[in-house]
Amino acid sequence: MTDRRGEAGERAAERELKRLRMTLLERNLRSAGAEIDLVALDGKTIVFVEVKSRSRDARVGPLEAVDGAKQRHIIRGALAFLRRKGLTDHPRRYDIAAVTLGDDGRPVSVSWMKAAFDEGAAR
Repeated sequence: MTDRRGEAGERAAERELKRLRMTLLERNLRSAGAEIDLVALDGKTIVFVEVKSRSRDARVGPLEAVDGAKQRHIIRGALAFLRRKGLTDHPRRYDIAAVTLGDDGRPVSVSWMKAAFDEGAAR
């Protein structure tokens, strides 16, 4: 997938995030060797969002692409971010925004999976 398609997916996920009444805090956060696509605030909960964009005919869907190794990578970056900000006791969760792209590379749908994984399950 080209970067253009990935960027289109991230923009679609960001629009969905706002529709869900979350506040965007960071885009493409780099922390502890990880890149976290979106960091948001949902009420008092810090939300770390992995955006996965796939065409309709992809062999591996967006949700399946976030395997245990990817989850651990995201968690490591999120925890480093929280330590740096002094927020380790703050409520947090890990969401996945699954973006389906049409044949033209434009997003046609966004499915949001809240609490898609947690720190205990990714070990």
